[in-house]
Amino acid sequence: MNLLRVVGVAITLLFVCMVSSHAQEFPAGPIKIIAPFPPGGATDLYARAVGDAFQRAWGQPAVVENRPGASGIIGAEYASKAAADGQTVLIGAASLHTILPLLNERMGLAQKNLVPVAMIGINPSYVIVPSALPVSNLKELITYVRAAPGAYSYASAGAGTSQHVFVELFKQTTKTFIVHIPYRGSGPMMTDLIAGRVILGIEQGPAALPQIRGGKIKALAVTSARRSIALPDVPTIAESGLPGFEASTWFAVTAPLGTPSHVIAKMNAEIVKTFAGAEVRSRLIAAGVEPETSSPEALSERIRRDTEKWAVVVKASNIGLDN
Repeated sequence: MNLLRVVGVAITLLFVCMVSSHAQEFPAGPIKIIAPFPPGGATDLYARAVGDAFQRAWGQPAVVENRPGASGIIGAEYASKAAADGQTVLIGAASLHTILPLLNERMGLAQKNLVPVAMIGINPSYVIVPSALPVSNLKELITYVRAAPGAYSYASAGAGTSQHVFVELFKQTTKTFIVHIPYRGSGPMMTDLIAGRVILGIEQGPAALPQIRGGKIKALAVTSARRSIALPDVPTIAESGLPGFEASTWFAVTAPLGTPSHVIAKMNAEIVKTFAGAEVRSRLIAAGVEPETSSPEALSERIRRDTEKWAVVVKASNIGLDN
């Protein structure tokens, strides 16, 4: 009887420990939010919005850790190798999940070791040209470029970025030839575009809007399916004579593979609630980005669909990280 009693007590204690462990509230400590680009850009803006939301909701510190390098691959690798407990998440742009895995084996592996949490926003991208360029709409730009194939250059924030593949899609759609000049980020790209050293770029709101509003560059069209909130008078590319054209830079939260589903669900619910709030929406819209959330399943489908789309563009343009 004593032995049976001892065994019974042991089983009871084991069950209590298991229940206690399972019921432990998330988060159990500080949350690390990896931003794979330097401070000050759109990624950092989103990361801090997510961090503020988590910290207010759960009372745990949420620390944004910038790990830039290799077009975001270094930060993505770091996040993908973190413990799968929800205490580390990654903020990444669409290109990190859909374009770079097509071009880089390291990023392809990192992507396989990350799971969707939520989409958090879409950055409208604008077709921009120097103010002095003698064109006032997209049709005139296409005519201008076609008149001298290969004579002009366009700028991107780097090979394999959304700025790069968006223009390549534009070139394929319009059957135009313009030379790619990759820069190390949006800052130097914008400097040369303003100066007229390159005649074309496709850039997101946070970098482009101040220059557009300041009259230093012209926005001819927006690449998204609908007009932007920030510049509602600028037509979409589809409205400008290229029906069906759509290219969006979205941002999302992902977590290491193996993160418990209840943790994913808890983070998703908080993101959806916070990004629907008027204060967060107005702050992000003022910076040139548009909050938009999703379920993990919808984000997974978006990644799959966009990867298929950009694979066709990458192959047709022979895009690599060195061109």
